[in-house]
Amino acid sequence: MKVIYSVERGCTHCGTCIYECPAGAIRITSGGAVIDRAKCTGCGRCMANCASEAIKKTVTDNINGKEQ
Repeated sequence: MKVIYSVERGCTHCGTCIYECPAGAIRITSGGAVIDRAKCTGCGRCMANCASEAIKKTVTDNINGKEQ
């Protein structure tokens, strides 16, 4: 299984997730925060510290990427 974090509606561009991410996998764009899945280690610190609850967790199986 693989854990994937993604930013959905509600990002306020506060930048807290950037400071919380030990892998440097998050950047802020005009549309909000963006998580680089190639860099993300799946620690969950971004989601745990997002005040607007805009970051969501998805668990997929490694074989075909289907959500579980």
